[in-house]
Amino acid sequence: MYNRCMKSKYIILDRDGTLIKHIPYLNDPDLVEILPNVVEGLQCLKSKGFKFGIISNQSGIARNKTTTETVTCINDKIVKLLESNFVHIDFIYFCPHMPENVCSCRKPKKGLGLKAIDSFEIDITLSYMVGDSDVDILFGKALGLKTIGIGYNQTSNVVPDYTTMDILEAAKLITIEMS
Repeated sequence: MYNRCMKSKYIILDRDGTLIKHIPYLNDPDLVEILPNVVEGLQCLKSKGFKFGIISNQSGIARNKTTTETVTCINDKIVKLLESNFVHIDFIYFCPHMPENVCSCRKPKKGLGLKAIDSFEIDITLSYMVGDSDVDILFGKALGLKTIGIGYNQTSNVVPDYTTMDILEAAKLITIEMS
């Protein structure tokens, strides 16, 4: 029986450099390339009951290097590629602003994370933020999530809870932590 008070465990993912090959200000859906081991890692996490969402900074919109429509098309392509491998993405939120803009949605600010937690009833005690940059790790920590740095080269005092080379390695680490 479904319990309405039951919250879900999520893996919140950064997009560029975490799920797909990082291309600065990506503006062509045909250039989307899922990184190695992403599908296998997400399938492993799915088998452990995790759900998935993406939260990403997309300042290329404010910089006039891409459009909201193009970013949406790119996100749709990512969703289709993952769903063709039986991985469902529940939500994709992105901030279109530049770092110097005053907004509450640009990571590491918590705005989009709080929206996701509320809208999808995310259990922060069982969930993770997975990303490749300081802002991803700071964002995850600000929300109270465990953090995993993918291919993370520590260049500052920002320290993720864990570091791994890719999402498959992260999935194995999470699986071990769960047992």
